[in-house]
Amino acid sequence: MSYENRRSVGLAIPNMGTDSPDTVRDLPRIAEDLGYDSVWVTDHLVGLRATDDLYGSHWMEALTALTWVAATTTTIRVGTGVLVVPYRHPVLTAKMLATVDVLSGGRLDVGIGTGWSRTEYRAVGAGDLFAERGAATDEALDLMLACWRGGPIEHDGPHFPVRHVQVQPRPAQHPHPPIWVGGNGPAAMRRAARIADVWHPWDLTPAELAEQGHRLDDIAGRAVARSIRLNLDEAALDRIDDLVDGYLEAGAVRVVVEFRGRNGQQACALAQRAAKALFG
Repeated sequence: MSYENRRSVGLAIPNMGTDSPDTVRDLPRIAEDLGYDSVWVTDHLVGLRATDDLYGSHWMEALTALTWVAATTTTIRVGTGVLVVPYRHPVLTAKMLATVDVLSGGRLDVGIGTGWSRTEYRAVGAGDLFAERGAATDEALDLMLACWRGGPIEHDGPHFPVRHVQVQPRPAQHPHPPIWVGGNGPAAMRRAARIADVWHPWDLTPAELAEQGHRLDDIAGRAVARSIRLNLDEAALDRIDDLVDGYLEAGAVRVVVEFRGRNGQQACALAQRAAKALFG
């Protein structure tokens, strides 16, 4: 895929909070009209004590919400930022993502991660995977890729053994939707080196993005596209054009902006202000 916008900038859609149904219904279409090239949803399933003051317990499920977003937009790309892979069985996940990609006409980006909350793992019945979530994520990704390739699947991994099945349809994008690997810890960097179409860390400086991106290329033995997700406050909007350009000059193929902790109405207003500065 190519990144053809003057500034390739995505927007994180707040799919949490009591007003999130209206936000998920309306903000993606607004973002498309404003000139953002992608919209992203976050993957949490339950309220957590550790994040209650920031997010609360009201979450729109990421893949269901993304289906709605894809159905109500026409050109903007849609993505998970990021999907916690072990929360769902990878055959089911591969099927759901392929469905979104087909129905959206090939507009899906698959951001993936391992998650961090033991409580949430337990709540969704995956508590036994928490200690080995990195290995489980890697195995799940391999199985998802097998599903997307089509043909008979024989997978004998320790967490998700599968035999004698075929999974159709294949995604609209070939060989599969772009995989955006989140995080910048050692395990995430190894995963990105092995499988990422795009490396997708959070809140690094442009210098850090460039430095760690070069290190990732060395690990991978190839050039790995890099991106950034930025949490912005209102003050940052006064310099957002220079801020975004700094990341693009550091090699980012896309900057995804987020207004963390803001409700839908506030996020929409800030997204409109940002778009005016970025896209004119």
